[in-house]
Amino acid sequence: MRRILFVLSVLSVLSCSKPEPPKNVILILVDTLRADHLGAYGYARPTSPNVDAFAAESLQFTGSRSQASCTFPSANSILTSRYPSAFLGQPAPSPLGIPESIPSLAEILQERGFRTAAVSASPVVRSTPGRFNPGAGFGRGFESFDEDCEWRNAACVNRAAIPLIRSGDPRPFFLYLHYMDPHGPYTPPKTHKRRWALGRPEKKFVRDGNPNPIGGMLYNGGPDPGATPADLQYLIDLYDEEIAFFDAQLADLLKALRDTGRLEDTAVVLVSDHGEEFLEHGHIKHCRTLFDSSIKTPFLLRLPGMEPRVLDQPVQNLDVVPTLLDYLGIDTKGLTFEGESLRPLIEGTGELDPHQYGMQGTLRSAADGRHKLIHDLGKGSYALYDLKADPKETKDALRGDRRIFHRLRQALTTWLGRTEGTGKAEESLEAERKLRALGYLE
Repeated sequence: MRRILFVLSVLSVLSCSKPEPPKNVILILVDTLRADHLGAYGYARPTSPNVDAFAAESLQFTGSRSQASCTFPSANSILTSRYPSAFLGQPAPSPLGIPESIPSLAEILQERGFRTAAVSASPVVRSTPGRFNPGAGFGRGFESFDEDCEWRNAACVNRAAIPLIRSGDPRPFFLYLHYMDPHGPYTPPKTHKRRWALGRPEKKFVRDGNPNPIGGMLYNGGPDPGATPADLQYLIDLYDEEIAFFDAQLADLLKALRDTGRLEDTAVVLVSDHGEEFLEHGHIKHCRTLFDSSIKTPFLLRLPGMEPRVLDQPVQNLDVVPTLLDYLGIDTKGLTFEGESLRPLIEGTGELDPHQYGMQGTLRSAADGRHKLIHDLGKGSYALYDLKADPKETKDALRGDRRIFHRLRQALTTWLGRTEGTGKAEESLEAERKLRALGYLE
């Protein structure tokens, strides 16, 4: 009976969904956006009505995770479908960029006649040298790479992006948009009407939405800034205000797509490179952990003609590039990807590897949708979490069913052997030291 129901379900999906090959691609990366602060992913606050509406007409992957909790190398992974270890230990002049030996989505599409453009507010994802990435290294494959919005909000990115959408150029286009809302400091513009971050906290760093004094205490032995639970909540409130501001700007971007008729021939993807910690596990900001507060990220994919629905199977940010190329009908022979096209999952024609892998500093993780194993290469320790029974990952289940531990440890060991030998803990730490020396990390 189960098999009959499964077959009927697959036939239903295939009959209702008749995707037409998209002509264009827009990849939206929202820096530092936790999935669990969006209504579509279960957040109680109405931070994201427009993201939620977009999710309702898209394929929404509720079990997606990023491969690192820091922009470098998470963004590199998204743009290339290669695990973060591929970007560690790079020599000068571009230690944080994408190596010439690894083709990015922009390069692949440019070689096939696409008009390629990027608008990035990120101080890390840059085409030319900047303070936080003096080696640049992200511009290859882009005809234009607009960096004028560095550290500026979503309205600036839209002002540069919308004319590119309205361009009369007849070629298919690939547009990469990197928004910095809600990355800290959490400073929604004065024009944004606040709903949650109200009042005037006593401490200036709290009013300024600046979590760095807390990070300075935690990581650099700095003075205790005396942050209270109310102060932390105000920082969270400001973070949510920034999400709400981006959400309004997303509506403007999508309106431009609809008004030009582009939405009906364009694949639109919305993802994030990582989340944000608010002391849930003793950490602040990002680049520190592999808990879901840092790596559980939104993944929305709108395809022309595709029936929208929610898919809860575990997927990775690494799957973005092969999925897009598959639906574009582009031959990927000769290209190397470490992610998978999600098309078999979307169309019910096959199953995918359920494992998700992550790395940050000395930490490595393997998850399967139900459980997550985190291994600290430096300490040699393990922690196991039941993501269904304990979604906030507060209880180590390592002393429970040892079969789960051994199974995930074997998957993690195999992945480490395939991607980075015994684990490049020192190279990963060196990458963090470089970001710290540049002032990007505390």
